[in-house]
Amino acid sequence: MSLKREPDHIAQEFLIAFVKGEEKGFDFFFREYFSSLTLFAYQIIHDENEAEDIVQNCFEKLWKKRESLSHIESVKSYMYTSVRYACINYLRTKGKSQIQSLSIPEIEDFSSDIESLVVTAETIRELYAVIELLPARMREVFKLYYLEGKSYTEIGQLLHTHPETVRNQRFKALKFIRKTFIPG
Repeated sequence: MSLKREPDHIAQEFLIAFVKGEEKGFDFFFREYFSSLTLFAYQIIHDENEAEDIVQNCFEKLWKKRESLSHIESVKSYMYTSVRYACINYLRTKGKSQIQSLSIPEIEDFSSDIESLVVTAETIRELYAVIELLPARMREVFKLYYLEGKSYTEIGQLLHTHPETVRNQRFKALKFIRKTFIPG
């Protein structure tokens, strides 16, 4: 499943702008993938600051190679591959893993683990895209409840509304997300 915040033709326009060296193209890809790539890197190296640094460095490398990109999927593929290898190199240099001593079957197992991490990061990226489609108040309730762990009462106090209204907004948000994210 692939949810896109922008229609294909608009995303393609951003790719063209990116390849031409326009800042709006870079901003589009940075906003689109930074969070999911950082989560992906964090799942491998377990260091939030280093994960962010790795992803930023990979974006710098992407910028230098931008003229060789022809499709949006090539950007995503390049970035996940680049981040993956940067994380492996980080682990090797920091001695936080026995990656350099892995046998071929172990490396293949590590690769399949990486694939599941990519799926997880992309699923979360797509879920966040759906959350951003919620009406503002519903989105705020959803984030406060699920991402910040606040109770109906706490949210009601923050938003100056009744806890039952908060509960209803949460259920409407879930219904919308299920319908949009898991069609069928």
